[in-house]
Amino acid sequence: MTVINEYCDRAISGKTDNRPSFQRLIKDSEKGQFEAVIMYTLDRFARNRYDSAIYKAKLKKHGVRVFYAKQPMPDTPEGIILESVLEGYAEYYSENLSRNIKRGLKENALQCIATGGAGVALGYTVGEDRKYKIDPVGAKIVQEVFEMYADGMSATQIINVCNERGYKTSRGNPFNKNSLRTMLKNDKYIGVYRFMDVVVEGGVPAIISKELFDKVQAKLQHNYTARARNKAKEDYLLTTKLFCGHCGSPMVGESGTSKTGKLHFYYKCIDRKRKHVCTKKVEKKDWIEELVTRFTVQEVLTDENIDRIATKAMEIIEKESADTTYLEGLQNELKEVQKKIKNIMTAIEQGIITSTTKDRLEELESEKNEIEGRIAREEIKKPLLTKERIVYWLLSFKSGDINDMEYRRRVIDTLVNSVYIYDDGDKGRRIVLTFNVSGQNTATISCSDIACSAPPYIEDVVITVARLPREQEERFESGIFYHFWDTYSNFQKLFMGKRTTVFRILRR
Repeated sequence: MTVINEYCDRAISGKTDNRPSFQRLIKDSEKGQFEAVIMYTLDRFARNRYDSAIYKAKLKKHGVRVFYAKQPMPDTPEGIILESVLEGYAEYYSENLSRNIKRGLKENALQCIATGGAGVALGYTVGEDRKYKIDPVGAKIVQEVFEMYADGMSATQIINVCNERGYKTSRGNPFNKNSLRTMLKNDKYIGVYRFMDVVVEGGVPAIISKELFDKVQAKLQHNYTARARNKAKEDYLLTTKLFCGHCGSPMVGESGTSKTGKLHFYYKCIDRKRKHVCTKKVEKKDWIEELVTRFTVQEVLTDENIDRIATKAMEIIEKESADTTYLEGLQNELKEVQKKIKNIMTAIEQGIITSTTKDRLEELESEKNEIEGRIAREEIKKPLLTKERIVYWLLSFKSGDINDMEYRRRVIDTLVNSVYIYDDGDKGRRIVLTFNVSGQNTATISCSDIACSAPPYIEDVVITVARLPREQEERFESGIFYHFWDTYSNFQKLFMGKRTTVFRILRR
């Protein structure tokens, strides 16, 4: 084995995406520079199960496998499920620790004390009492920007003026559209203190009047409403797992608006989308995701499979628990850091202080807190992980709400390996699923099974419709227009009595 590179983000939590080295790893995987990535533990990979699944899918797409030095996963289909189980618990421990930290921050917020985080907004400083104070220089810039926008200047014009005058954002960067919009939307400038669910009117000294702020908000709303009207964000749960049964290409999420203004979401074969060489019809997003979720729970989560998965998970956990090397290493690191802090404090007491003493002390305190957090997470793992708890966690999949998107996501991410969908002519559709279990891990959903849960088809009929231009005919025949008409009768009325061409219509 040859080590190509090391990607290390020191003293940065796995709960954030702001990890430069980690993001560089993902980018380098696209270049084919390496075949595998070795992580120390699962909880250092991503901030939650969903992000973990997304990043692993990206690595898998580029032929990169992920291994864990301390938590080796069996090279079997169950390994994916076991990994998801452990990730779920790692997320729980992390969230529990985070909850305790947030409780302390909330207490500070109730007193309108600066809590750190993303930095201090332009126009403010933080005093020794950790309360917000007005910075006269920055406040003048804020007032000018609000007045310019209220007077009708465009965002581009304001950005140009600010940058020409040498104005900088709170982070010391030139102005851009994002920083400008963030400033204009910030109600801290009218004295509102916000942190999590804590909102205190008058908790911060105001820089501008409420009248000016409200005027700016009205203009922002007017300028952005039209732009946002046609945008719709939708989460396509089968991305990277749904494939066209005819050409084998991935099916990707798409959206379109009907003549009635209704927004439709569906999956479309990528070769049909880009190359127009595949005839696979589009599939409604909600329908295919619900069907896959329901069938997967039914087929995979048998009592036998649940017991086998839980047993194998415990084998890994017990092996990990027996190895105290990691915990002992953390405890030794903590002792070393505490020793360094003690030495600095001794030096300060003796009057030995340099310009870097304070910075070094703060650095060591931060390192100490981070190590203590890792020790806490490591110690809390052992009493909570039992076979009964893992079985209970897996059983929760069986009792979930099929209409809940988060529930569907958990089932698909954890249990589903791939989904191939075929158009079987007049018979309808056929779906082949592969699950993350050993043995009989493939199942087929037949046309008759699909008919029990699919939206009803309109019978195949010959319909007389107006002759369309060739381009529209091709688009219509390809199924793009299937969602433009809510009912067959409306469609029929539209073209009644006109020169005709014949189409066969399958209604989804």
